[in-house]
Amino acid sequence: MQAAAALSLSIPNVSHTSTISPIPSVSKPTSNLLQAIPDLNSLKQIHAHIVKSQSQPSIQTSIALITLYSLFNQMDSANLAFQTIIHTTNTPTFSYNMMIRGFSTYGPHLKSLELYSQMLHSDIPPDKFTYPFVLKACTTISAVHVAREAHGRVIRSGLTSDVYILTALVDLYSKLGAVYDARRVFDDMPLKNVVSWNAMIAGYGYNGLDEEAVRAFGAMLESGLEPNSSTVVAVLPAVTRLGALEEGKFIHEWILRKGVEMNELVRNSLIAMYGKCGELGHAQRLFDEMPERTDASWNAIISAYVQNGLITEALELFYYMQISGVRPTAITVASVLPACADLVDRKLGKRIHGYSVRNGFESDLVVSTALIDMYAKCGCIEEARRIFDGMPERNTVSWNAMISGYGLHGHGDDALELFLSMQREGIEPNKSTFVSIINACSHSGMVTEGLKCFESMSNNYNIVPETKHYACVVDLLGRAGRLKEAYEYIEQIPLEVDDVVWGALLGACRIYKDMELGGIAAKRAIELNPAEPGYYVLLANIYAAKGRWGDAQKLREVMVERKLKKEVGCSSIEQGGTVHSFVAGDFRHPEWGKIHEKMREVGERLKEEGYVPDTSFVLHQVEEGVKDERLSLHSERIALAFGLLKIGDGMPIRITKNLRVCGDCHTTFKLVSRIYGREIVVRDSNRFHRFEGGLCSCKDYW
Repeated sequence: MQAAAALSLSIPNVSHTSTISPIPSVSKPTSNLLQAIPDLNSLKQIHAHIVKSQSQPSIQTSIALITLYSLFNQMDSANLAFQTIIHTTNTPTFSYNMMIRGFSTYGPHLKSLELYSQMLHSDIPPDKFTYPFVLKACTTISAVHVAREAHGRVIRSGLTSDVYILTALVDLYSKLGAVYDARRVFDDMPLKNVVSWNAMIAGYGYNGLDEEAVRAFGAMLESGLEPNSSTVVAVLPAVTRLGALEEGKFIHEWILRKGVEMNELVRNSLIAMYGKCGELGHAQRLFDEMPERTDASWNAIISAYVQNGLITEALELFYYMQISGVRPTAITVASVLPACADLVDRKLGKRIHGYSVRNGFESDLVVSTALIDMYAKCGCIEEARRIFDGMPERNTVSWNAMISGYGLHGHGDDALELFLSMQREGIEPNKSTFVSIINACSHSGMVTEGLKCFESMSNNYNIVPETKHYACVVDLLGRAGRLKEAYEYIEQIPLEVDDVVWGALLGACRIYKDMELGGIAAKRAIELNPAEPGYYVLLANIYAAKGRWGDAQKLREVMVERKLKKEVGCSSIEQGGTVHSFVAGDFRHPEWGKIHEKMREVGERLKEEGYVPDTSFVLHQVEEGVKDERLSLHSERIALAFGLLKIGDGMPIRITKNLRVCGDCHTTFKLVSRIYGREIVVRDSNRFHRFEGGLCSCKDYW
């Protein structure tokens, strides 16, 4: 969004024409009366007087009326004045320019191009003031053919040294996705000013070429031309997307050293950059120092907290924003909804959804997409689909969110059908689409379908697979037990693979207890990312499951030596507006006595059903009786007992766990759902499990 704002700086508008493209003065003097018009009402009164006193206004008077009405954004009135001279033998180019300028600035933009065409057919030659506005209209409505024809006329007219025209061409080609054409125009410019550099830098960012945008900023500094606040706003979004903290700090220091105006756009861009790079202290200080905070400023700081996982703090800021008298916008809602998804706080998400409906935000494309994502991650996949089906328009991101949601819930067939519908409707899938659909196939055991989707990336859409796509395929094969094939596949990947690819194979080896391949995968993953504790834990788990306690212990000692800490398993459940969290063997809850009694009752009923604990999921060398007890005290089981105690019959029990649910707990939850006749929904780190009647929605495949 900020990149788009920066791009618009190269487009002429009423308040900034002196820095973009000067408006030529009227070639002949007009009446002193018209020259001194102070406001729109006075203009209309004088126009009415002219109409009453003269049968036909002079050309000079009509041109003055056109000029003034255009500046007041009264294009209908300007057009009436224009019609009085349109059929004269000497209609000035200037009058066309003013009309084209007005329509290209205020709309309808197509009208600008119609007037441009009319000029050409009337043999009225466009001049250097015509083309910037024509090109702006072409940019707005993506009129590629008209733009290229106008570019050709610019060349034939010998106007290729005009900085304003060439800057408009850079902006146009960038926004139409022809960034290399933009670069050719930029390189051929005999004179470059701040606006042309800004257009090129923002153009790179607009097309996702963030590294090129940062390099262009550096080249601008080397050229000796001083960037301004608009340059900073153009380059910082690229720095933010790259997560390039050092470059961002350099730009911030440069701003302070050079005394560049620290306006709201600059501050908001810096807040977003520091937030993305994990420097919340810097982001908060910039926010606190703002003399006045708009909705955009609040949006920037809320997003920063959400991105850094400080969900509660982000929600507090959302409330403080309203208390301070600043009304949240659609962008605010879209920023805060991911916080509800991360907390799996369905009730809060519904309240924010209600706020969106009351304020007319539900039809906003970004808000609707955020609602789909929130409901899917909160376990309400049907509600997510209802939002999706009700959208007046959808883009690739909204399709991706719905496909990803189905994958999270293990609905691979629905995800695949949606992927096919997307193509039938002519929506082009992107790289993220293929990550979502292959993952959905992976979680549903749809290996053949997932491989076909992967192959269609390059075969049908000319999308070059990246490492993340190859990691999805490895997960697809490994999760299906095709470990050797997954290993051979990695060896054939044409890119330099990262630890995530080997981590996908390692995770599959953990499921199928393959020590040999697991050892290879762990070694490669740890070599590539020695600071990730998860790889050590997975390999230790493989050793423990095979009874190699000594090897498992050695790995744990290596973790201690390298100061790597395993993430502690934690399960949460919401009841009565309060979230209750538990860790394994947690006795601190004020109602622990009642919870423990319920757990004992559940254990007895499980035994009556023939349940036998699978102690292979206890990853420490202890006696069998102790293993049984440790399994019974897993965090998800404590949360389940609490839910059975506190959540009334007929209401689903919803539990969230930050790690993968263990296989023995998965078996237990299936049995409990049948014994107690309860629906139990668990969201773990991989996906949703819906237990009902002794079965799980994942079909024991996760």
